[in-house]
Amino acid sequence: MRRVAFITGGTSGIGLAVADRFEREGFRVYVTGRRERFERFEYFRVDVRDEEGMARVLGEVGEREGKIDVLVANAGFAYVATVEDTPLEVWRELVDVNLTGVFITVKHALPLLGEGGHVFVMGSIASRQGFPGWSAYCATKFGVYGFALSLAEELKGRVKVTVVMPGAVDTPLWRGLAYVPKKKMLAPRDVADAIWDAYKNPGWMREILILPPEGVI
Repeated sequence: MRRVAFITGGTSGIGLAVADRFEREGFRVYVTGRRERFERFEYFRVDVRDEEGMARVLGEVGEREGKIDVLVANAGFAYVATVEDTPLEVWRELVDVNLTGVFITVKHALPLLGEGGHVFVMGSIASRQGFPGWSAYCATKFGVYGFALSLAEELKGRVKVTVVMPGAVDTPLWRGLAYVPKKKMLAPRDVADAIWDAYKNPGWMREILILPPEGVI
């Protein structure tokens, strides 16, 4: 029986690199995003904030495949501003996408993740460290970290749960936020390779912290 991976935010950046890696390893790959069309993998246009939509999409995957072996809750975005300059509507959008979107995705995917399944939740170095101007983003990623650790306790012995915390990665997330030389950043494939290695590892890796060669930027 073929193995199945389901990846949110899989049309660019880390999500796309992860989808590429699992496809190369022989998985049937399903990705979600908000683009009108995407010609790769099995694509669903759906917003992770839309619980009804996510439930429908995951239900369809369940009807086609009967299971999911790997879930990567990756969709998210960033916003840089001081607390004083962060509009409430932006704060709420960040929470809705980066944190509530993870909850919705995981909640509706769990019935398809049998024993031996693996959930990867995309955190960040900002899950462990505060950065000036990134307070709203850090708040969501700290929340993701706590969610993932609690989920791991709920599912221990049945489904693996790993929170992935990269440092700066050369992805579209950085566009318009801050300039960081690409040579000081990780490549998306570095994160994808780490996720694949964790999936193949017989141990239960709760946390993966991946930093660029020069450390935290």
